[in-house]
Order: sequence, then structure tokens, then C-alpha cells
Amino acid sequence: MCAMLQEAMRLKDELAAIRRHLHRYPELSLKETETAAFVARELAKLGLDARTGVGGHGVVADLAGKLPGRTIALRADMDALPIQEETDLEFRSERPGVMHACGHDAHTAILLGAAKLLARMADRLRGTVRFIFQPAEEVNAGAKAMIEDGALDGVEEIYGLHNLPTLPAGRIAACAGPMMGSVDRLEIDLEGKGGHGAIPDRCVDPIVCASNIVMALQTIASRELSPFDPAVVTIGSLRAGDANNVIPHRAELTGTIRTFDPRVKRLMPERVERLVRQIAAGYRCEAEVRVINQTPVLVNHEAQFRLVSEAADETIGPENRGPAAPTMAGEDFSVYLEHVPGCFFWLGSGPAENAEEAYGLHHPKFVLNEDCMPYGAALLANIARKALGGA
Repeated sequence: MCAMLQEAMRLKDELAAIRRHLHRYPELSLKETETAAFVARELAKLGLDARTGVGGHGVVADLAGKLPGRTIALRADMDALPIQEETDLEFRSERPGVMHACGHDAHTAILLGAAKLLARMADRLRGTVRFIFQPAEEVNAGAKAMIEDGALDGVEEIYGLHNLPTLPAGRIAACAGPMMGSVDRLEIDLEGKGGHGAIPDRCVDPIVCASNIVMALQTIASRELSPFDPAVVTIGSLRAGDANNVIPHRAELTGTIRTFDPRVKRLMPERVERLVRQIAAGYRCEAEVRVINQTPVLVNHEAQFRLVSEAADETIGPENRGPAAPTMAGEDFSVYLEHVPGCFFWLGSGPAENAEEAYGLHHPKFVLNEDCMPYGAALLANIARKALGGA
């Protein structure tokens, strides 16, 4: 076991206590006031002057090494989800309808752990490590806001992680190039002509129109894109009408568009709008289409991926590092990667046995294996050390 991991293992109980406090008192995106204050207090214990209110409720702190050099950043997200927790954990959420079902409580604890490890070796560090505690990742708003507020000013590289409950604790997965999909929000408003359900000929039915739009949108991926260009269009909500015997006047649909290539992402809005408008016209409805840009494809940079791989091999051993399978799930860490080179990787947070059967992210019964946290802290600290030229 490497020295950095040994040090991190000694912090295991402390990191668990931090994570459990945050888990008990989760806060939704754009409301992370208590979490940010807690993080600032923890950083102050390390002698770090934290800047709060960055991009909303973000927290930024710099750890300057004794020797001059570059500035690199490590990032964690802090927000929870609007989910009612269904675990039997002793420290389960005390806030109804709010839960850390994505493990951002652990991400925050892990980055604080990395800060503790690096603070102990500040006299041997060459350059500066910037710790970025980000709000509002779940609503794809935090990274953009923090960048606009200067979180990346002077930063030359950035690194981050996300826990993965279907990968055993103590392992990681990463790749160079595209790793996670882009995310765009889709909103469609349809206007027909309402009336009695028994007299459809006097009406223009937006529900029938909406039903056909839902089905037709699937043909973009199957018939307009190459089979080698992954894309997903999902309608997650369709709201129309209140009575069983009334044809409503309007229908509203919302959904998400995911792609795995920036070129495909640029082409999707035109394809969606063309299909929706022409189908709506065929059903005598008026349509308004909004494709709202949220996050780009997450593309890891080759040199930074190699650094993460080398740091992982030193910290946990090459046998515990594997390739990251592509996923259409999105992450606004991708926004940072559009500004500076970096690498994002999966940190296993599942049980040692049958991790692939664990409850996934965003599930009300999601349970994180806290054994992952010392590994994450040691990895981030070792990545920072190597990125600054070793110590």
C-alpha cells in the first residue's frame, strides 16, 4: 500500500463522519447554504482561506505549496436530489423529499480528505492546488456559474471523480476522449382546440398529436443518424387535460436529448424541431419547440488521462484500474474540460461482492460503500502531486 493511501486510511473515520453529517442534512441545487458553510469551516481548520458564494453557493480555496509552480484544480459537487430516501441507514436524510442519492456527500468528504492530505505536504508541493466545491451539478448550472465567477482563473488543469455503485470500492475506471454524453433539455408546447370527447370532429386533439411526436422522435436516432453516432431522445413528461371526457386545448412535453459527439449535438435541435413542427402541422396543431443547451459531451484529455492512470497505478495498483464504458449520463464537469485540459474518472463505491447488483445512482435505496472514500482522497491527492511535478 502506497504512503498516500496509508495516510488516507487513517482518515477513514473522519471522512465517514463528514459524509454522514452531509447525508443527514442534504440540500437541493441552488440551496446549498449550510453545506457551503460546513465546507468553509472544514477548510479553515486546515488554515485555508475559503472564498464562498462563488457561482451561487460554491466554495473555492487555494493551497499554495512552498515552491512556485503551476495551478491545478480538484473539483467535487455538493448538491442533493429531490428524492425521498428509502434506506434504513442510521444517518438517513432528516429532510423529507431530499436525499444524497448520487453520492455528492461522499464527493465533498473525499475532496476535503484530499485537502487534508495535501496540506500535510504543502512544504513539498511545487505550485498551487485549487479546491473547487461546486453547487448545482444536478441541474447542470453550477460549473458554468463558477467559471463565470472566476473559479478557473489561473488554473492549467482540472481533475474530478464520481462514485459508481456498480463498481467495487477500491477500483476506478477512466478513459481518454468521450466518456459521458451531452445533455440538452427539450420542451414542446402543443396547441389544438379543446372540446367534448364525444365530438372529436369539432376539436383538434393535441394528445393524439403528442403521442405521434413521442414515437416519431425515436426515428431520429434510428433513421437519421449513423448507427455509429449514439444519440437518445427521451420524453420524460407529457401533461394534457384533467377530465376523461374532454379533449384538452393544450399539451406540454418535456424531455432530454443526449449525444456522444459534439458534431451530433449541434445537429440535433434542427432535426427535433423539423420533426415536431411538421407532425404538428399534419395534426392541425400549433407547436413551439425549445432545445435548451445544458452540458457538452464530457471529453477527457489524453495527457491528463495518462497522468490519472499513472497516479492510480501508484496508489491502488494497475489491477484495480479499468476502462470506463461510455454512458449517456451527463456531468457538468464537461464544462470545465472545455476551458482547461483535465480528466474525470469513476471511483468504485459498491460492495466487494456483486457490485453490479447494487442500487444505482438516483435510486431512493442507493447506499454508498464508505470504504471508497480513503481511496478517492488518496487518488485526488496523488493526482495533484503528480500534476504539479511530484514531491
